[in-house]
Amino acid sequence: MQDRAELNKIKRTNAKLYPIYKMFSWDLLFFYSIEFLFYTITKKVTASEILIINGFYLLFRIIMQIPAVTITDFLGKRKSIILGNALLIVYMLILLCFPGAISIIIADLVFALGYDIKTIAESNLLYDSVSTRGGEGLYSDIEAKGGSWYYLLDGVASLVAGYLFVINNYIPMLICLGFIVISTILSFGFKDVYEVKGNKKENIGLASTLKNYGADLKSSFKFILKSKRMKAFILFQVVFYSVIEIIETYNSDLLINIGIPEEQFSIIFAVLTLIGGISISLKRPIEKKFKNRTLSFISLTYIGSCIIIGAISTLWKNENIIPIILVMYALQKIDTSIWYILEVKYLKNFTKEEMRNKITFSYEFIGGIAASISSVFGGLLLKVLTVENAFLTIGLLALASMIVVLDYMRTRFGLNPEEYTKEDLGNLENVTK
Repeated sequence: MQDRAELNKIKRTNAKLYPIYKMFSWDLLFFYSIEFLFYTITKKVTASEILIINGFYLLFRIIMQIPAVTITDFLGKRKSIILGNALLIVYMLILLCFPGAISIIIADLVFALGYDIKTIAESNLLYDSVSTRGGEGLYSDIEAKGGSWYYLLDGVASLVAGYLFVINNYIPMLICLGFIVISTILSFGFKDVYEVKGNKKENIGLASTLKNYGADLKSSFKFILKSKRMKAFILFQVVFYSVIEIIETYNSDLLINIGIPEEQFSIIFAVLTLIGGISISLKRPIEKKFKNRTLSFISLTYIGSCIIIGAISTLWKNENIIPIILVMYALQKIDTSIWYILEVKYLKNFTKEEMRNKITFSYEFIGGIAASISSVFGGLLLKVLTVENAFLTIGLLALASMIVVLDYMRTRFGLNPEEYTKEDLGNLENVTK
């Protein structure tokens, strides 16, 4: 059993390392701005095959949640973070060494498991490290700091990646691999705050671990079904996350439609990424101003931008609309950057350490299913509508859905602690809005 001084030292070490680690590891650097070019030019994969591959990837992200949670519980958060980063190294090596669509599908399977392990273990390790009185605010601040640094670095990486790709297709990929290696090395500096249950003799057997996990997972779903607050939050996530998944694909299609040259994609991607990083600093003033209406503000401005983009691109077919569209893209990036920070904060607020992994899995599983279905719907919509009309259609459908969800949330989410029922709290710790 660790004494208090040792425990506090571990927490401080984790908290100091985390933003530096997140800057390098939140997602793949030097990759996404040239991903489409790498697949089509270097690996000789068609655009149609890319869409099919993405469908597999979304499915993998859902399926891999189950072993990811089990592995995190069994190994502990520190070893799980190391393993997750190691799997991302394998993912990048497969992309670098093997040709064709099948290799991408196999690589995506490895990536899905590694990334799911990372996302579960990383945020929970940080929350363990700051879950003291006043720590809830510190958690959000540290996440925001690391996220901001990542966005700044990724903005520069995205800009440079396009030029490096022209020199040699593999240079950005090799640099991306280098950053994953750095993330892996940094992850060795973390330490588990709580005792790793998987190390106990009675839990060594995998069958026993899975059985215990199944019981815990069942209890997490029961808690969600009983908690009006969690149901409201998950409904919000289902709508908002689904819209984001569709719109991020539509954004690239629309840029092509309005005549943006492909070589300028990396520049636009880089600028939007930098805006995302800078905009994280707006999280606190936005929360202060809008309080329990923060999610309403973020979601409605995002959806409103989609409707504006769809309307102006449908009505006018000239270059004059490009600046307006790019401004709307920037607004979307600001909204999603703040949302991804707030999402984790709101999800963790009401969870004990022993239930946190299970609640996270349930939340991600439901959101992943919804996003998969929505992505298919968004793709089918493009078969019968132009991307401009599809933009407008999705925006209007999202607005109608979000209004219903926000009305449902009004009396169930963002309340004062004393206004929640026992079922909402579930005897959980760190009760805030």
